[in-house]
Amino acid sequence: MTTSEAVQVLPEQFDRWVEAQPWFRGRGPVTCERATVLHHGDPSLVHLVLACDDRRYQLLLGVRDELPERLAHARIGVAGERVAYEAVYDPELTAVLLSHFEDSAEVEGLRFQGALPPRYTAAPVGRPFSGPQRNSSIVYGRRHVLKFFRELTPGDNPELVLHEALHSVDDPHIAPPQGALESELDGERTTLAVLHEFVPLGALGWPMATASVRDFLASPGDDPQAVGGDFAAEAHRLGRAVARVHADLRETLGEQIAGPGEEVEFVAALHSRLDAALAEVPALAEFETGVRARYDAVLVTGAPLRLQRVHGDLHLGQVLRSPLTWVLVDFEGEPYRDAADRARPRPAEHDVATALRSLHYAAAQLLVGADDAELRPRAAKWLAHNRDAFCAGYAEVTPDRTPGGALLTAVELDRAVLEVRHEHRFRPEWTVIPLSAIAETVTGQPIPVR
Repeated sequence: MTTSEAVQVLPEQFDRWVEAQPWFRGRGPVTCERATVLHHGDPSLVHLVLACDDRRYQLLLGVRDELPERLAHARIGVAGERVAYEAVYDPELTAVLLSHFEDSAEVEGLRFQGALPPRYTAAPVGRPFSGPQRNSSIVYGRRHVLKFFRELTPGDNPELVLHEALHSVDDPHIAPPQGALESELDGERTTLAVLHEFVPLGALGWPMATASVRDFLASPGDDPQAVGGDFAAEAHRLGRAVARVHADLRETLGEQIAGPGEEVEFVAALHSRLDAALAEVPALAEFETGVRARYDAVLVTGAPLRLQRVHGDLHLGQVLRSPLTWVLVDFEGEPYRDAADRARPRPAEHDVATALRSLHYAAAQLLVGADDAELRPRAAKWLAHNRDAFCAGYAEVTPDRTPGGALLTAVELDRAVLEVRHEHRFRPEWTVIPLSAIAETVTGQPIPVR
């Protein structure tokens, strides 16, 4: 198949399909900027770079003479007399990608840079990771995970930069990198996908924590530590893992002390995000004075504002518990931030605050819609128990660099303000969760979650 044949699938049917995808943020017409055939025949595999509204996206397009029933859900439209579909669902074509990594191939400017271990058995089958994702992850048996970025940004990708830095010092809390797919966009090296070692038997932190909350709420006792599903030991280990990652990032990528102007700029950004949230969520207004006072307290402590590269989006859905340790995944940073902002050094408190806010969500989410006054203080007890465990674990690794004080309070409030704005837009009934945390910090009295 030729490139011109591949892009015959780009009339209205293609636009309608793209516009319906969760990773697409454009509003204007979609154009095909680049099409590269990675595999000829039936099926064919084509890599597309799409453009819309000054953003670029990528798509793996499969093309077949006839589409089998097992791929019917991935159908996009017709390409001449053939059928086009999303190729991440086709193991026959995802195997082509892995083969290119094994060969360190280059195809019309697409560079498959691989560092894969020797293959001792048959090639593993590549299947997309289930569940909603901003990007697409293809899991190859129990060996590799290929993370395929949907929206493309020229320049260094935090996922690749941070993994390579941590791997260079044998950090045990990451999935070792095995390769990257790169190309040039606007004259800059651009990461299209990264290949990592598979984490065997990895369990996500979020369901582990929420199961612990359910166990405690259903138990007759008042001591979270006495319940069979106590999460505190894992929270402690997770705190240690995060501290080790932070220390290794400081060692490999350095840190800097913010000057007075940078400190003022940091606090001004907190106020600016609060301004934006106040314009949308009237319920925040009664806490505005208290929140701003805690932001401004960062400038009067006299403590240096230390900045370094961090994970950037460290909630409980971004950590896996392997049989040996906690593993941090998805080092891209927060999706709503632009590339330059995601790569900007920030306080280690950013990750700590995000993890603590995620523990709060785990404790409170089961109470949304419930009217049970007895459960609320029990959920608060679980949260305090696990917050303390996480922070104690962190302090064991870096006792001289343990986050806390005015800076951690300010960053936690900032995280909660962003959550209020997000929940108000997309899950109004959940707005009470971050709003309750803000109320407790400012007034000492949480708003009941119900």
